[in-house]
Amino acid sequence: MSEHRTPSMDTGAQLLRALEQTGPNPVLAWYGEASRIELSGHVLANWVIKAIGHLHDEIALAPGDQMVLDLPPHWKRLVLALAAWSLGAEVTWYDREGSAGDAAGTGDAVLPVPSPQVVATDRPDSELAESADEVLALQAVSLAPRYDGELPALVHDWLSEVRGSSDRLGVALPRWSGPAPLEPAVPQRPSTAHGTPLPRVLVEDDGLPAAAQLLGALLAGGGIVGPASAVGEHQEREEGVTERLRPR
Repeated sequence: MSEHRTPSMDTGAQLLRALEQTGPNPVLAWYGEASRIELSGHVLANWVIKAIGHLHDEIALAPGDQMVLDLPPHWKRLVLALAAWSLGAEVTWYDREGSAGDAAGTGDAVLPVPSPQVVATDRPDSELAESADEVLALQAVSLAPRYDGELPALVHDWLSEVRGSSDRLGVALPRWSGPAPLEPAVPQRPSTAHGTPLPRVLVEDDGLPAAAQLLGALLAGGGIVGPASAVGEHQEREEGVTERLRPR
């Protein structure tokens, strides 16, 4: 990766445009509990748009609000982070081992944010969830249609609810609150038979700890593959990986 992009208040809108422009081309390949799941640029953009709509309309997530992701690494956790940053919220992800990462991916925080506005979790009866204003229950399972468990009172079944959100962005996005994207290492031009390929990056976990580099790759029209621990050398070649991202 090279130097930072110029910080932009409309990074969220730029990201959605970049994803939509890739159309049916794959931008995310996830090797998880359901073997390989592939999302096109259009489908990933649709997930983010629906998540933005739900967080804005149903949860009232506002700029500066605190959102904690108490979930195992998963592409759905990444979707929630992208949507929250697009709405100007601060995002922390909890790694279940007593540490947390912040929006810059530094991992400096030791404990989750106390009394956050929103917690997205697969443990909706946890002490952390009980401290939040709003709780979104979901599991890190790609094809799950709903939360597979008993929901405490007033807890949202995120997967069920988000599917009912509009496919169109219905909110003016505020200033982007996530990390400033980093330029990818490869030139930002479409691949050709004899040209340099678009960035196709292999990520640790779901890429959140290297969010700045991940964003740069997506904004350049590239894609992501993960988690690295589940991707063998043959699969890496088949996916056309150009770079492995690691937290900075």
